[in-house]
Amino acid sequence: MKFIKGIFTFVGAIVVLAMVIGAVTVGPNIAKLDSQALPEYMKMFDKVLTTGDPAKGMVRKVKMVIPEGMTKEEAIENALDIMDEVGEEYGLAMVDHKTMPRKNGLYTHIRSYCSPTIADTFLNYSREFIAFMPCRIGIIEEPNGDIYIYTMSMELLLSGGYTLSKEMMELGSEVRTGMYTMMEKAAAGDE
Repeated sequence: MKFIKGIFTFVGAIVVLAMVIGAVTVGPNIAKLDSQALPEYMKMFDKVLTTGDPAKGMVRKVKMVIPEGMTKEEAIENALDIMDEVGEEYGLAMVDHKTMPRKNGLYTHIRSYCSPTIADTFLNYSREFIAFMPCRIGIIEEPNGDIYIYTMSMELLLSGGYTLSKEMMELGSEVRTGMYTMMEKAAAGDE
């Protein structure tokens, strides 16, 4: 019994020591992060743990409604027009688009949007932001006929590191709001 008690005491001491080392080495860096960083990382990680799919932790997805009296094709064209119009309202120009053929014949379309002035501000802060540009929205038809609109979740871009300057947070929030509004309005079929 003393032997088992000794093992548990030893393991407990190692755990406490690891926690102290972690708090001393990692703690100060965590304290520098934006106040929303850890909650946003936890939301992402929870989706990854639940689904096993890292992409599901990094995207937003909305089911598209096919308005009464419209074909699926008309509803998709309407959604694309709505995205372009809403994008213009937010200063996001459509810079590229591509309908991609899929072996199963299901519809897949990618549309890219960008605000050159906002992009420049973010690239002056960190060149690595180029990997996230331009912002994209995808429309995908599922095998059951449902259509979903996807875009990248932008919360970690804005709050995943050190707190951004007020100007960058405002500009980034404007892009996020524009992208999410495009997505929501296009999915609903209304302008």
